[in-house]
Amino acid sequence: MSRPVVIKVGGSLFDWPGLPGCLSAYLEGRRDGGERLLLLAGGGRAADLVRDLDRTFGLGDLPAHRLALRSLDLTAHILAGLLRGLDVVEELPASDDVRNRGRIPVFAPRRWLDEVEVRSPDALPPSWDVTSDAIAARLAVVLGAEELVLLKSAPLPPGIDRRGAARLGLVDPAFPDVSRALERVVYLDFRATPRVPIPLAR
Repeated sequence: MSRPVVIKVGGSLFDWPGLPGCLSAYLEGRRDGGERLLLLAGGGRAADLVRDLDRTFGLGDLPAHRLALRSLDLTAHILAGLLRGLDVVEELPASDDVRNRGRIPVFAPRRWLDEVEVRSPDALPPSWDVTSDAIAARLAVVLGAEELVLLKSAPLPPGIDRRGAARLGLVDPAFPDVSRALERVVYLDFRATPRVPIPLAR
């Protein structure tokens, strides 16, 4: 069985009317190649709301982290509502059941992070340095993914590696270290025409 491909759909894409049509076409093209896809949605404005509340009220790292994880579950369900053929899963083994029905799983990660990953020695810390970028990378590492694809709303300057992308704010600060074990990470400015996938070197 082939290794999965994790595709992180950036939260910044959730205000773009072209997202459903363009993402559907992109996913169909990849699925036609026989790839085992797993989607993770970024938090977008839902996560920004938690960030603003933390800034105003000083919620603290752990409470803010837990609320932000709920925002990822929310956007997972939103994404599944926007595109036909997607099903939300909260447990990784359920992904194969979804694929066997000819559909694509969207992972809602809160339960996995709170109940499973929290016991790992490599668990992600509760910090705003950790966003859906690092969560997608950690998920890809755990699954032994063949590839991690980051669908973004901004271009990647030439010659930029993962640490350079973090310095520019194109990925979160934790991403370079969390993704270190991943051989193949691809950055794609999804709003661009044409869309050119760019390997993001370590």
